[in-house]
Amino acid sequence: MAFSDFGIFLGDVSLFEINHFTKDPKKTQQSTLKKIIFMNKNCEYGRRYNFADIHSIEDYQRMVPLTTYEDYEPYVERMIHHKEKNLMFTGPNIRYCSSSGSVGKPKILPKSVNDLWKMQCIGFSVSVATAAHWLKKNKGIKLPPQMGPLVLILTGHRLEDGKKCNGAGQIPLDYLKHITHFFCTSPVSLLMPEHEELIDTSYLQLRFALENENVSYLGSMVVTLLTTMFDYLEEHWEMLCDDIEKGIINPSVKITPELYKKYAKKFKPNPERAAALRKEFEKGFDTPIAPRIWPKLTWGYGMMGSNLSIYIDKLRKSVGDLPLHNMGYAAAEGYFATPTELNVADAVLLPHCIFFEFLPVRQGEDHADETATPLLLHQLEVGKDYEMIVSNYSGLYRYRTFDVFHVTRMYNNTPCVELLYRQNLSMNVANEKTTTQMVDYVAKQTAARMNAEFTGHSFYPDFSTKPPRYTMLVELKDGKEVSEEERQTYIDVLDDELNKVNEKYFKYRRWGMLSRPEVLFLQRKTYWDYRESLRGAGVVLNQIKPVTVINSPAREQFFFSHVVTKAPVVDLVLNGEIEKEEPAEAPAEAPAEAEAEA
Repeated sequence: MAFSDFGIFLGDVSLFEINHFTKDPKKTQQSTLKKIIFMNKNCEYGRRYNFADIHSIEDYQRMVPLTTYEDYEPYVERMIHHKEKNLMFTGPNIRYCSSSGSVGKPKILPKSVNDLWKMQCIGFSVSVATAAHWLKKNKGIKLPPQMGPLVLILTGHRLEDGKKCNGAGQIPLDYLKHITHFFCTSPVSLLMPEHEELIDTSYLQLRFALENENVSYLGSMVVTLLTTMFDYLEEHWEMLCDDIEKGIINPSVKITPELYKKYAKKFKPNPERAAALRKEFEKGFDTPIAPRIWPKLTWGYGMMGSNLSIYIDKLRKSVGDLPLHNMGYAAAEGYFATPTELNVADAVLLPHCIFFEFLPVRQGEDHADETATPLLLHQLEVGKDYEMIVSNYSGLYRYRTFDVFHVTRMYNNTPCVELLYRQNLSMNVANEKTTTQMVDYVAKQTAARMNAEFTGHSFYPDFSTKPPRYTMLVELKDGKEVSEEERQTYIDVLDDELNKVNEKYFKYRRWGMLSRPEVLFLQRKTYWDYRESLRGAGVVLNQIKPVTVINSPAREQFFFSHVVTKAPVVDLVLNGEIEKEEPAEAPAEAPAEAEAEA
């Protein structure tokens, strides 16, 4: 049996379970909660909230409060520093998961055997099985032997109690590290380097992948890493081709002496492959490059929620109509949902893995209604938005994720959802409540209207003016200089697109509660340099997300120091002199509606 056939078999087992448990989500959820409560009734948290006396979902909601990470941090500290057991759940703590953490230090959560098993089976195999069935049904072809670049870094570290800590998305592959050579072009020493910050992973991952004509898939944890790979390829293809031809590692490439010695033996002169690649690159990148250099390429995967739609569009320029599998939604808190098809943006919730509750998000709002009674999985309605609350087997009970999901449709009788945004990343300069989903769409529309391509974009809530305003910082892919006249046009277009996407923004601009926005342009490779600075600080590559909102002093300092455009706000930020005023009140002549909405 080929290795890919084994993956399909395991995936089919998981898909069978998903199909079975989603037919009666109410019954499945009752059973899931019963197991969680029974298994953990004797741990310290279970005794504190009398799990032994909980006999129904109603009991659970009445007796156990909604929680956040702060409720568990003391337990986690005791586990790490004092090796205490049976605190959050009963049974052995196998390892830890670290969250990506949008702001501040990462959250660290323990993982039990039950959660890890589900994460391993679903995370590793469902994508493969789904791709195999989709290709057979839609293309009439069999899934080829799997070989491709995994554009990620599987780093981790030991905590004080000796347990390993990784990002959630890394765990399935971490357990497969000894067999990755069967399906990955990169050697394990590149997937799991000891000093990730000391090597140029983009060059090395591409170098191994480009030399292999049999690449059949493209894989990553997050789709943004794939777009970054192709950006690097477009900029450095000549160097890569020269090095492949000569069988050398370019002297400019950052690499440790140990890895240089190891990889120098692997790379042999390959003028034939270099010539074939060079021929395609010289044709340009206006048509998808991936299928031209890897003729056996059949599919790709990575997390692709609607909040990453801009990056999916960018990826399409490189891969064309390549079928893509959205890996679904997994986090340190658990495996929430997985797609059962390719080329879909949503994913079916997994009622046998997590006990779910949901706070409704009212139409036009971006925060959940905290006064509402949390709804259960079978009570959700298609077309509505909800904040997800989870209880898992690893010691989280009624845990608020602050992630807002949109219910798209039903799979059997269970909702399919699409991640919209994380509530603590929205912008609210004058109570207009602009979400990251909105600003990503606005950036996309602005680029299209200006006939430009953005390498990256970030928004900054600027309180240095009265009234306050939005500032959009943009790195143009072509790096061309923008005249002041053209910059003003960018501002007009941005303002117009913000007016269209957010009714409150439109009203508050009209009523004088928001100033005209600002657009500033960044030096070339700003986002690349930011990524490298985080890597140098020890942040795992897979956990570096797009900087949609500049919401910390460190981000302010970095991005405004890379601004090309000269504008007063830049000097103010760099000198640390910005005085963040309270949002201006509505002028006296503003309609009464403004006061009601503000």
